[in-house]
Amino acid sequence: MVAYADLGGLGAREGVPVAHTWEPPPPPPPRIVAVASTGTKISLPLLLLLPLFLFRPNRTSKAWWIWLPVAIAALAATGLVTLLWDGEVSLLQAVYAFLTGLAAVWLLTPYLQSRYCIVMFFKTLPALAALSLLAFVPTLLGGSGGWLDLRSYLAGLLAFASLAVTLAVTLAGLGVRRRFGRIRFLAWLAVWTVLAWMVIAAPFAVFALFGSRPEWWEFIVPVLVVSGVMLLLFLPLVLLSFFQPFYRARFAGWLNLPRSDTAAGIPVPPTLTGMEAATAAATPAERER
Repeated sequence: MVAYADLGGLGAREGVPVAHTWEPPPPPPPRIVAVASTGTKISLPLLLLLPLFLFRPNRTSKAWWIWLPVAIAALAATGLVTLLWDGEVSLLQAVYAFLTGLAAVWLLTPYLQSRYCIVMFFKTLPALAALSLLAFVPTLLGGSGGWLDLRSYLAGLLAFASLAVTLAVTLAGLGVRRRFGRIRFLAWLAVWTVLAWMVIAAPFAVFALFGSRPEWWEFIVPVLVVSGVMLLLFLPLVLLSFFQPFYRARFAGWLNLPRSDTAAGIPVPPTLTGMEAATAAATPAERER
């Protein structure tokens, strides 16, 4: 190799030759190997759900229905992130970590319910935030794969997402406590999810006004996108609670919904607690265990 530069008569055009042996890079691994490796890395947080099945209320085959909405939400989120953000691995890991936290809350609802919605809120929020961040710890400890490391910002986003979900679920449950309806609950859930994210994003929007004058859509569009992704993760779990008796009883106890409402389809007396509702939904053999 010889360095060359035209100095315009100020010196030699060529430098001292340097010998260099070039070796071609190894061929990339087969695509199926790369996809399998990425998929394993992304879905690793879901393993945190396995110890929760050792809790007494979850020692039943009915509790394993939770994997159906988790799989549906994971596939939908993977397709959405691949379509909109070119399959950003760290973002997918954050989405899977948050999905792990949501599913864990569904498995822990007998311990999170209360007669008072404010108590339920302050029991659910730390559980969801802690489990989501715990599922994201392997990503935080791993190396960054790009020139821009967004993992710390994604960890903060998980905390805000936990706050938004807990607010939306609590307020949506209050909106249908007197007269429950599946469509009404989903409508309230969508409205409160968007409003919760607007409240969370409002301080950042005000802070941005001091530096520039952003357009209104620069604030609204990200809020709608984040709210849509959250509802996409949340909807399969809510639908499971609508149509599967085991989780339907837990969902009603968690949000203090009207148990005798035929539209809700929850044949559990209103005096039962969440733990008793789970026991009532189990078979006699499962109760003995």
